[in-house]
Order: sequence, then C-alpha cells, then structure tokens
Amino acid sequence: MPTAAQSTRSAFFQSLPVRLAGWILILSGATLLALTEVNRRAVERLLREQAEVQAMQSTLGVVDGLDAVLGAAERLARTVARDLEGRPLTTAEVQRTASNLMLDQAGVAGFSIAFEPRLLDAAVERSGFYVHRSRVANRFVTRDLAAPDQAYWNRDWYREVIDKGLPVWSEPFFDQGGVERNVVRIAVPMVRTVNDRRVPVGAVSAVIELDWLRRLANASEFSDTSYAIVFSRTGKLIIHPNPNYVIAETIETLAERENAPELAAIRQHILAKRQGALSYVEPIRGRRVHVNYKPSKVAGWGVIIGYDEAEFLKHQRAFRRIAAAYLGASLLLLAGIVIGVTRRALRPLAPLAASADEIAQRNLDCTIPAVVRDDEIGRLTRSFRAMRDALKAQHAERRWAAQSLEHQLKYNNLIIDSIGELVFVITKGRNIARINPAVTRAAGYTPKEVVKTPVGRVLRLASDPSAAGDALAEAVTLGASLVNQPAVVIAKDGTRLRATLTVVPLQDGGQVVGAVATLRLDSVPQPRAT
Repeated sequence: MPTAAQSTRSAFFQSLPVRLAGWILILSGATLLALTEVNRRAVERLLREQAEVQAMQSTLGVVDGLDAVLGAAERLARTVARDLEGRPLTTAEVQRTASNLMLDQAGVAGFSIAFEPRLLDAAVERSGFYVHRSRVANRFVTRDLAAPDQAYWNRDWYREVIDKGLPVWSEPFFDQGGVERNVVRIAVPMVRTVNDRRVPVGAVSAVIELDWLRRLANASEFSDTSYAIVFSRTGKLIIHPNPNYVIAETIETLAERENAPELAAIRQHILAKRQGALSYVEPIRGRRVHVNYKPSKVAGWGVIIGYDEAEFLKHQRAFRRIAAAYLGASLLLLAGIVIGVTRRALRPLAPLAASADEIAQRNLDCTIPAVVRDDEIGRLTRSFRAMRDALKAQHAERRWAAQSLEHQLKYNNLIIDSIGELVFVITKGRNIARINPAVTRAAGYTPKEVVKTPVGRVLRLASDPSAAGDALAEAVTLGASLVNQPAVVIAKDGTRLRATLTVVPLQDGGQVVGAVATLRLDSVPQPRAT
C-alpha cells in the first residue's frame, strides 16, 4: 500500500501545473541544448582549424629553418670541394684553409679535409685535418686525421663518400674527442680528372652542432602542450621533448614504447616524401593529440609538430559548463514561474474536479463553486453548474420514465398471461424467448422446456410441412407480418393442434429484433394434467 507521503508526491507530479511546467522544461531545454550544441560544435571546429593552421605554420617554420642551416652547410662543403679541385695544394695550405673556414663560418662546429694516398705529397702517405671549435671562445683545435687513433680512410663517412662519389649526410652522433656535443656531418667528394675520368680524390666535410635545432624547435612552439620531434632518414631521434630519447632512440622504438603505431606510419610517409596531418589517442597519456609532419628537402629528415587538442578546447569547455549551469538555473526559474502562474489560473478547477467526481458517483446534489472570475474558468464554472442542473432534471425524468416502463411491462405481462390465445415471443435468431400460460395449458410445455428452442420444433405454418419451419422463420427474420395463416402447434406429446396464426414483428429503432406470434386454436383442447 502506498504511504501518505508517496500519495502526496504522486498527486504533485500528476497535477496539471507540474506537468505543464515539465513539458515546457523539456521542450525549452531540448531547444536550447540543441542550439548550444550546434554552437559548441561550430566553435570547436573553428578552434581546431586555427590550431591546425598554427601547427602547419610551425611545421613549415621548423622545416624551413632546418633546410636553411643544413643547406648552407652543404653548399659550403660543395664550394670548398670545388675550390680545392682545381689548384695544387700542400699540407700547410689545406690546414690553413680549414682554419680560415672556421673563422668565417660561425655556424659550423668543425671542418675536415682528407685526401686519397700520396695526393698532396708523394712523400706523405695520407693527409687529412679536422679543425673544430674548443670550449674556449674563439679557439680552435686541429687534429691530424691521419694519426693512428683517427685513421680517416677507415671511417664510414669517408669511405661512403669515396665509394659513391656523392654528398652524404651522416646520422646524428656524439662527437666524442671533438666538440663533445651531438652533431651531424655533411661530407662532399673532391673529384679530379684522371685518365679522362672524374674520380673522387678526397672528401670535404662540415660538422654542425644540433643545439640550434633545439632552439629552432622551441621558437616554433605555439602552445603549452605543443612539441617538436625531428628524426633522421634512418629514424634516429634528433629532437624530442624528452632529452633522454635523443640519439638513443629511433622513431620505431618510440612508437613501440608509447604504443603509437601512427609514429611508424609517419616515418614511412616521410621516406616517401609525403607530408600530412593526423589525430590519434596516446594510450599511455590518454589524451588526443594532433600532429603535422613534413620531410626536409636537404637531408631527408622528418619533422613532427604535435599538440594536445584539449588545450585549445579548454576555454570552450569551461564556457560550456558555465552555459549549462546558466541554462539549468533559467529553466528552474521558468518552471517556478509556470507552476505559480498555472496554479493561480487553474485553482478553481480543483473544486470543479471534486464536483465532477461527485456527479460521476450519481450525487447530483453536490455543490458547484461560485463564479468569481469572468474568464474561461468562470464560463466553465457556469457551464458546469448548468450541466449539473440539466443532468439532475434528466435523471429525474429518466427515473420517472423507468418507473413508468416498469409498471407498463408489469401490466403487459399481466395482459399477455391473461390472454386465452397462445402467445409466442420469437427472437430474430428464430428461437422462442417467451410463452404465455395458454401455451402450457394447450400444448403441455413449460417455459423452461421451450425457451431458447427453435420455433420450428413447436410451431409451423400449415403450408410448410417440413420440420424446420423455414417459412415462419423467414417471416420472422425479414420482419414480415402474417395474418390469419393456417398453422400447426406440435404439443409436448406429439399431438398436432390446428390453429390460426398471426405474426407481428418487433422493431427497435427501425431494426427488426423479433416477432410476437398469437394462435387461435380451431378446437378447444382438453385440459392437460400438470
């Protein structure tokens, strides 16, 4: 059984003001939420597009800066190589040239020149020098590359240039014993014509520190969460937000470490010299990042600029929470106004509802509230009062009519029972519905024995000898009248009594519902024992 508190709450939520306020809240809230959501999506799309433009510009800035520095170093090495090809050189001149280059090129950390055997001096097996900056400002260190601990002719950078005869960019490495920093080397072959063939006779290389690349990446940051990743052609990390990954990791190992296969896919795009952008979720940090990537033109390195998308949406999401709170407060205030106004407007309906319940329980003497307002509610109250009075008068009239009908039926039954002729009341379904006492006296049937019995078993026309009594049944169904027709009544003991039949149809609202058959026997039968 529901408690009183539950009943009160149920009545509160079922009241018209509360339901009206609920519908207004639902419709208004849904409309405002839809408009807010459309606006939110549009603003977030604009913010994402702005962030993507900034990331693309930052990527272009890093790549352009990278190509500018690396391209300048490669052009310098090519220029020196071409300059040394066409003139005779001595060991002292080569060393002086390397030192002068260090004085002129502030962006170069080291410069080396090395030759094939006995090229400069027949008495000298091999010649090569490496001049690099020292930790003391404006001081240089010169190393003999032909020394046993250097043996430049066995070094990969020298052998690859001599074998290929093309400029070669090295992988990033730590220049131990040199500038003691992470560097990269561009090596360019020196060629001469020997027997009508141009063959490599040495290599000129420029060594560049990578600290400037970190400064370039920092200068290209456009948000708190943006970061730059630069990797070489083989995938070795040159720049990464985590300094411990530089040189020690590759883009493939980083993709495996962070469970981000998108990084490995980016490297494949860089190798194919394609640029682009993509968005993915970092499983470890649980954040969605957007990255732009582009290959460099000079060394074939790849540049990735990434950022956390949530950073650009945090202000929008904060505004969304404020808007949601404001919307909720506005809807609650609107609900209070609606409930207050509707309750005041519909307060007279409660007594009318109570009066309607009384009328539904046939209490037409109930009290109808007085009319206090000349509006729709007042007119409804007057109409309700008039309806009650009309129902009261109609109820009195129906009660009188019912009493009159009851008396009439009683009198009709008395009349039918007093008739000496045989009377059968027949339904439209051709069954006997009632008989009078004359039938019992003449044919021996009791009402219980013949009521609901097909009329053809007891009564039929003399012209219809079949046991079905189809002619009489058809006349009842069609509502036809029969007057003074010869008929036969089959008594209970099988005796056939000849009679004259008159059939009058019974109608209700123009439709045939049955018939009354009266029979006058041709001879008076002897009374039957009961």
